[in-house]
Amino acid sequence: MVFSQLLNTIIAVIYGKLVAVYVLPEDFGVFSIQMATYTFFFTLLIDPITLFIKASNNTLLPKIGSRSFMLTTIIMVVTTMILFISFLNFYLNIYSISLNIIFMVLFPFSTLSIILLNYFNTSNKLIDFSKLSVLKALSGLIFITLFFVLGLNFVDNVQVLWLMQIIGVLVGLIFFLPKYRVYRTKFKIAYQTFIKKYMRFAGPLMFMAIWAWCNNYFDKYAIEYFLTMEDVGNYNASYSVGSKFFLFLSPLFMILLTPMVYSVSHLNVKKHTIQKYSLYYLIFAIPILVAIYYLKDFIGSILLSENYKAGFSIIFWIALAFFIYTLTKLFELLFYAEQRTKVIMTGNIISAILNIFLNVLLIPIWGLLGAALATCIGFTAYLGVIYYNFKNYKV
Repeated sequence: MVFSQLLNTIIAVIYGKLVAVYVLPEDFGVFSIQMATYTFFFTLLIDPITLFIKASNNTLLPKIGSRSFMLTTIIMVVTTMILFISFLNFYLNIYSISLNIIFMVLFPFSTLSIILLNYFNTSNKLIDFSKLSVLKALSGLIFITLFFVLGLNFVDNVQVLWLMQIIGVLVGLIFFLPKYRVYRTKFKIAYQTFIKKYMRFAGPLMFMAIWAWCNNYFDKYAIEYFLTMEDVGNYNASYSVGSKFFLFLSPLFMILLTPMVYSVSHLNVKKHTIQKYSLYYLIFAIPILVAIYYLKDFIGSILLSENYKAGFSIIFWIALAFFIYTLTKLFELLFYAEQRTKVIMTGNIISAILNIFLNVLLIPIWGLLGAALATCIGFTAYLGVIYYNFKNYKV
């Protein structure tokens, strides 16, 4: 598992370098805005059902069977595709048949891939989890490498970045979807009863998705408004580099924690385990952050290219922000497992409001650095809210 995380990190670094060399900041800025929009719709409607399935893998799902879960997933995916493609065409004025087809394929494939990964994780099948994550990343990298190196031009650079996403999830599903277990119904319940239970879980998550999106993506739109699309590309490239250090370290802790937190252990045992792992995470993080602070320009020149030099200064601040953010995710696990999602919603709302205010205030003054600082402060507020509730949570 450790090896797979290291391999995923190497793959992501190579991908970032390829993009920095072959894709201009303005094109990468366009992709970043599209990705932000795609993520909003995905987290609003699809993420809640995948998280509900994850929380039910060892409890409700084996009892009532997979049918209700599958039907709800299909409804959410189709609804999301219609809303997103309509928004893409009529609001963003992107009329592209090929791009529409890409998203019609990407939404269902990505949903299946997430469900499969969650199944392996909660079932403690960590080797399968690791193999699937590596295969997804590696197959996407091979595709984009061949595209750029061979000088293909059947689609533009923005669309090839989306095609890479499809190739990754498709190859992973081909090899691993047969391992997913579909449960037969043991105890029948009415679909209306199922939906009521689902909405109690998903309702706060849907509302929270708006605020979580503001925390992670509003800065891109603010930079486009106050600065230029090229600045969006510069910011997002360095943002991606800064975030990678902890986005690829934290899954190791999350994967190990998830089976324990989603088990039937006593609450105090779960809280103690989370606190222990968070301390280990902090110990790992401190030397990494110190190194990034002193080597940020070197890291930027190695992992990106001179085309993106304007964003190198924010790499440390984004790394710090994502350490805080991923640390928060360790404590959040408890509230997902206990289905207390209102706590997570509250943290996101407070953090997002602060993030929006600081982006509008700081970007006109400090440019890209202002956006990075706003992200860092917003994530700190998020950690504060979640940790306070974690310490005081009792059954």
